[in-house]
Amino acid sequence: MTKLLAFVLISAGIASASNPKPDWLSGETPQYPKAAYIIGVGSDVTREKAADRARAEISKAFSLQVSATSSSSAEESNGSGSQSVSEDVKTSTRKVLDGVEIASYWDDGQGTIYALAALNREHALQIITDKLAELDKSVPDLQDQLAKSDGKFARLRLALKLLKLSKSRRRLNEDHRVLSPDGKGIPAPAGLDQALADARKAVSAVTISIEASGEEAEKTASRIMDGLSAYGLKAAEKSGTPADVVVEAKASAQALEPENITWFWAQGSILVKMSYGASGEVFKRFEEKGEEASRDPSTSVDAALSKLADKSADHIFAVITSNDVLDD
Repeated sequence: MTKLLAFVLISAGIASASNPKPDWLSGETPQYPKAAYIIGVGSDVTREKAADRARAEISKAFSLQVSATSSSSAEESNGSGSQSVSEDVKTSTRKVLDGVEIASYWDDGQGTIYALAALNREHALQIITDKLAELDKSVPDLQDQLAKSDGKFARLRLALKLLKLSKSRRRLNEDHRVLSPDGKGIPAPAGLDQALADARKAVSAVTISIEASGEEAEKTASRIMDGLSAYGLKAAEKSGTPADVVVEAKASAQALEPENITWFWAQGSILVKMSYGASGEVFKRFEEKGEEASRDPSTSVDAALSKLADKSADHIFAVITSNDVLDD
């Protein structure tokens, strides 16, 4: 009876001489004090998966996270699939997360393995601090270029660089606060507020007119403009002054024959023509096409066109901010 009881205790993972339950399962351990380390605990059926989950726990504290997948390297995941974060933030955060070490494992004897991940705050903080200093050094140069540039589109490209830099800096500073012992970030360099004000003014100075036709023309135009507005671009108001860029979008869509009663598909396309408002010269043509499904057959066409309008807005923005668009 005594032997059977001992076997049951060990199998259940209860602390024993041969299988002591580690204190770090609670998320704290004197071996890695919070003042010097960020730790994460993960569990799964294999060591590799448990380690990935432990790394993912640490990454939750930062502006970018790692997905809990069986991989030896941290994969970017921000929960929405969005790719709006700049490469500066991606690279720096990955460098920080590369410093995560798997310090220990524990097998509970019931098929679950636990892993302890630890990140040295001082080492990680230095990476973030260096990157912030690098970004801050580039502010005066970009501000000077913006001040000296006359063309609307040239100014737009410089302005967007400044705004992107500011966004990157904010995210990196959030990581700095997480890592810093005093929980503080690094103050922005002198002149950044004015530089950003100038940048926003340069972005809003570029006006765009959307002229849609075809299927759901009004909704298509509104959706495209909403997408461009998210980038800070401005819709041209009706006046005697032409917009800087005129976008003509012709939308078409049709419902497809349903294969089942769960999903109803529609396919569509949006033909886009972009021209300079002042001269009427066409500088870009493209087409976005694809399919989209809806659970409601009455909304499948609208779903397809909405998705294509979003893609068109992203494409239009990429064209406007490319070097192919010229100033007078």
